[in-house]
Amino acid sequence: MEDERNGSGSAADAAQKSRFFRDARVEAMQRRVDAVHSEPEDPYTIFRLPATVRERHPDLYEPKVVSVGPYYQGRAGLGAAQQHKWRLLRDFLSRGSTDKGAAAADGQLGAYLRAASALEADARRCYAEGFNEVGADDFAEMLVLDGCFLLEFFLRKGEGQLAAPGGAKWAWQHMYRDVLLLENQIPFFVLEKLHALAFPAQDGAPDREALLDIFYKALAGDLPSSRLIRPRSGKTIHHLLHLHYECNVRNPSTDAGDIKARKANANGNGSGDGDVNGASLAVWKQSPVPSPQSSDGAVKGRLTSMVPQAAKMEDAGVTFKRKATPRDMFDVTFRYGVLHMPAFVVDEAAKVLLANLVAFEQGGGRAARQLDGGNLVTGFVALVGSLVNTARDVEVLRRSGIMHCMVTHDEAVRYFSHVVQYTTMDYDHHLLACLFRDIREHCQWSR
Repeated sequence: MEDERNGSGSAADAAQKSRFFRDARVEAMQRRVDAVHSEPEDPYTIFRLPATVRERHPDLYEPKVVSVGPYYQGRAGLGAAQQHKWRLLRDFLSRGSTDKGAAAADGQLGAYLRAASALEADARRCYAEGFNEVGADDFAEMLVLDGCFLLEFFLRKGEGQLAAPGGAKWAWQHMYRDVLLLENQIPFFVLEKLHALAFPAQDGAPDREALLDIFYKALAGDLPSSRLIRPRSGKTIHHLLHLHYECNVRNPSTDAGDIKARKANANGNGSGDGDVNGASLAVWKQSPVPSPQSSDGAVKGRLTSMVPQAAKMEDAGVTFKRKATPRDMFDVTFRYGVLHMPAFVVDEAAKVLLANLVAFEQGGGRAARQLDGGNLVTGFVALVGSLVNTARDVEVLRRSGIMHCMVTHDEAVRYFSHVVQYTTMDYDHHLLACLFRDIREHCQWSR
């Protein structure tokens, strides 16, 4: 009897302990839920790529010379550029001081640090990772150092100087590529604040146009284009790669001239290679193009929504021609069996830039969701990736004066295969969907 009472007592104690630990776990979980930001959408604008993407081709996504922001801060191999950033900070301090004495520079640096400290929490929320191991003071110092480095780096470029160690061109080119990497960014509002403190306008208001000029002169025209694009007034810029995107990828829905040309073409008034009135699909708002359904689902839908390889298209009678005066890199047209494309270069710099622009479009963070250009870069890369599957395909585009390869043909094939492989795109609704459809129909590709 007593054994039964002891047994029932032990069971009751165990149940009570279980409830205690369960309640404690619930409380711990609730604290973590409460700690999540209450914003209606993800606040981050600077995020990391999936490890499977980055680790397969770190040469496309990781800095080689200089780090900007917390993701690669303190990484081995970047120490020399870290010291160079302090030199550029010293030079930038001299710009913001009317008195060139040390006391004035110290006061200016203090103003920068106080401003960065006030922005530290907002800046930290821009990153997909919290960096809880980095204290607030260290984070603010990083914002000042990296922000002043970027401003001085591009100010020097506008003055015809190269802000690289020893003025070396190769070092400057590597640094320029690094500061445009998706994972190597700081929030643009930090640059706006530092610039406003260094160069206050006469009325005391921040001179945003002067800040944009510093970067615009270096970034605009970085992709093949017949005109420069200036971000519209009031446009929110999240970081430097985003600004590069806005300077080089036009908004297809607001280009009045192109919309007029599209209407003229629809009425049968188009002619030539599409430079004026041609069917430039880079500016079309496409209607859905149904793709075949099958038990394979999305896989077959994607395959049947692509275009044939360049060599097979050539065998089917398609002619490839370089567009003489393209509006931009994405001004691709297909008329009467002729595919007109702008000339573009595939070299190490272009590979890095295109991969990061695609990753930016694909990211899904707040900055990517607000893009005016939709997935225009992704659509263009998907087009080239469809055309180029073998060295013979690359040769077709090279012979036509479209693709200028500074890498081997096989390397170009591998590159576009990698970038396309890790993209997610609705192949029935993207901005080049009608172009893909017209090419398939001409080649009797979709059956």
